[in-house]
Amino acid sequence: MINTRRFISNASVSVAQTVISSLILFVLYRYLIDHLGSEQLGLWSVVLASTSIARLSEMGLTGSVVKFVARYYALKDNKQAAEIVQTAAISIAFIMGFLCLAAYPLLDNLLVLAIPSASMPQAMSILPWAVFSLWLSSIAGVFQSGLDGCQRMDIRNILMIFGNIFFLVAAVWAVPSFGLVGLAIGQTLQVILLMLASWLVLRRQLKTLPWLPIFWHKEKFKEMFSYAVNFQINSIAIMLFDPLTKLLMSRYGGLSSAAYYEMASQLVLKLRALIIAANQALVPAVAELYEISPDKVRDVYLKAYRLLFFVVIPFYVAILITLPAVSMLWIGYSEAQFIIYGTVLIVGWGLNTLNGPAYFINLGTGDLKWNSISHVLTAILNVLLGLLLGSMYGGIGVAISSMAALVVGSGFVIYTLHKRYKISFKTIVPHEHYMLLIVIFGYILISIWINSMYLLNQSIVISGVINVSVYLVSIGAVMWVHPYRTLLLQRFKKRV
Repeated sequence: MINTRRFISNASVSVAQTVISSLILFVLYRYLIDHLGSEQLGLWSVVLASTSIARLSEMGLTGSVVKFVARYYALKDNKQAAEIVQTAAISIAFIMGFLCLAAYPLLDNLLVLAIPSASMPQAMSILPWAVFSLWLSSIAGVFQSGLDGCQRMDIRNILMIFGNIFFLVAAVWAVPSFGLVGLAIGQTLQVILLMLASWLVLRRQLKTLPWLPIFWHKEKFKEMFSYAVNFQINSIAIMLFDPLTKLLMSRYGGLSSAAYYEMASQLVLKLRALIIAANQALVPAVAELYEISPDKVRDVYLKAYRLLFFVVIPFYVAILITLPAVSMLWIGYSEAQFIIYGTVLIVGWGLNTLNGPAYFINLGTGDLKWNSISHVLTAILNVLLGLLLGSMYGGIGVAISSMAALVVGSGFVIYTLHKRYKISFKTIVPHEHYMLLIVIFGYILISIWINSMYLLNQSIVISGVINVSVYLVSIGAVMWVHPYRTLLLQRFKKRV
């Protein structure tokens, strides 16, 4: 059975890390907008997106570390778990290092497709730091995945919190004097800190680890590689999704559009991570359960999905109604592009979030082909639709294309899991949540009326306060009497 106390601890600290990291990001981006401007922020976003191509050389090994460490850790075989970590770290360090050096001269040709020629010198000045930090972060990712496999996501997330605080302090110190280069150096120092700290903490969990990862095992590499093939397909597809979306956004919408899309994306994704972080704890937990009682995986999925549905819909509607106020606080004024991009992203990522339990169940059981097909489908649709709609409608066309592709791919994962476990498709909208949905749709109509009465004629603050107040009262009443509220409280008491 799943260790409920450990599972809830991991999920709780993951959520806390997401909240704190989101607040840090909010402060950082507001600082960068004030001191560098939207075009500089957009340039930073596009350069980071272009360098992520080098992650192809990870070969999916980082993801496979969670699966195999969790397996050997459950079997109390720390020696083999330590061999997995060392083999993955050494493999990624050498292969990715070689690819980064080989691909570096080609990156300027990629950047020139999306960045104006006047901004290219500055882009090239931060490119070396971006590539170096990417290489280090991949190695650090192995150690962090090792902690996840040991079911110590709580420790990993605590390290992430301190790393983000360090990055914020480094940025505030370096940006006034060195601009974007100072930001890049600060990120590199953050990654070095996380890599060292993650390794030291992991050694306390797997005491058979040496002081440095120096042992490479051919059989362990083969074992991980056969599992990691699907992860590699996922990596390629993910590379085609987010980085290419940002490159298309820069090309068809300009650097300012890329900046506002980046901010809206970070807002939605950071808040989405509050929910996804809890679901990620399913991976090591299901990996262990699958080794012991595979027949119980179906029940775990149904419980996780129904509980997720209860939280997701009200959660994303709450984000939607706060977008104008967030724009005022984050950017300093009501920015139409930010609000439009945010709305599109909320719809797309909101529907995608419901895919979480199915996606992570597949990761835990090792049945990755459906996730891989989903990523490939999403990537292909994103590129094709992005080129078409981007050329026709600019940045908004790119945003709509990426979210349409995301929703189609996400739906495929849910569809295949329901077919595999013989789950009725009627459960996609659980009957116990019908009243919740009725109230949500009714509130959306009320919100439109409130905005038409106040937003244009009075102030965003008045409209926002009224909107949030009405929403909290209406949806709060339904959620309070819902039986799932009692279930959440019971699980929280178990944690305490």
